[in-house]
Amino acid sequence: MKKNASRLFGFCAIALLAACQANLPSEQLPDMTFKHLSLIQLRVIDIQLVSNFERSVDAPHVAHKFPVSPEKALMQWAEDRLQIAGQKNIARFTILRADAQEIPLKLDKSFKGMFKNQQSDRYDTFIEAQIEILDERNIRQASVTAKAEQSITVSEATPLTDRRKIWYNLVEKLMMKFNTAIENSITNNFQGYLF
Repeated sequence: MKKNASRLFGFCAIALLAACQANLPSEQLPDMTFKHLSLIQLRVIDIQLVSNFERSVDAPHVAHKFPVSPEKALMQWAEDRLQIAGQKNIARFTILRADAQEIPLKLDKSFKGMFKNQQSDRYDTFIEAQIEILDERNIRQASVTAKAEQSITVSEATPLTDRRKIWYNLVEKLMMKFNTAIENSITNNFQGYLF
């Protein structure tokens, strides 16, 4: 009888904890925008946004789990920063790669390892995008390409809510690197197409 009562109590305690956990509001992360950065005014009459990479939801790809995927961040960057300021030509912004991968790390399975909070996963993010200036015949007049990579490791004890914040910050840092790289390329190669 005592065994059944303790089992019932244990089950109720677990069920109660699970219910409390399920009702916790997920923390709302801010929208990732780039409107605080100055506009890049291009001497073009239209801007096309294209994504040319193949998405995958199979391991090790995890971009679909991120609050803001690298692809979405790149699209937002283009929408917020690129501006039409011309009477002819077309600018085409093309995403060539926008990926995030989860790489399991080797854990110390020894007795000592059981008492450590170990780094269990590494998240690697990669982006690459191109901006082309095309004339009225669709012939390329100028182009720039930029890429960026950013990684971080997390411990096995990191809950999902904290991982979501880590993923958000990871993509934010990735985009800062990309922004610096593409700005430098634009300055050096688009002299005749900047307003």
